[in-house]
Amino acid sequence: MKLIEPLSAKTKLLESRAALLEAMGYREQSSATGGTARVLKLQQSEGTSKLAAIATGLRRSAVGRWWKRHPLSGAVELMHPLLEGYAHRHPAKLIAYGAGAGALLWVLKPWRLLSTATFVALLFRASNVSALISEHVMRIPNERSGE
Repeated sequence: MKLIEPLSAKTKLLESRAALLEAMGYREQSSATGGTARVLKLQQSEGTSKLAAIATGLRRSAVGRWWKRHPLSGAVELMHPLLEGYAHRHPAKLIAYGAGAGALLWVLKPWRLLSTATFVALLFRASNVSALISEHVMRIPNERSGE
């Protein structure tokens, strides 16, 4: 039986840093002279391929179809180009606004104002969940027959 030696703290730190850089779309390139390493931006297809696959799967799932029918979906699609440009120009402000909105929601807790029955009724009425369920049920026999 071969014993596996535990990783040193420096090795763990380097692996963690490389994983974080890859998740953000960058790659560390070590220099041949042993000096400091450079960080390179990955190509769009390399860095976002996993994220794009997840987004595509989500869009095709039941959650994606539900979101497509939701009334807020149109507003989000209209705001997406504006927010994307703003995020490139002022990323720290956008994070601060998000943190502020989250803190405000945490303090106010608006979901306590609605009962569960009211929330479910609003969900079914606003996003046409019944049509989504019936579409899914109608599709099941077709998938079994191979169509």
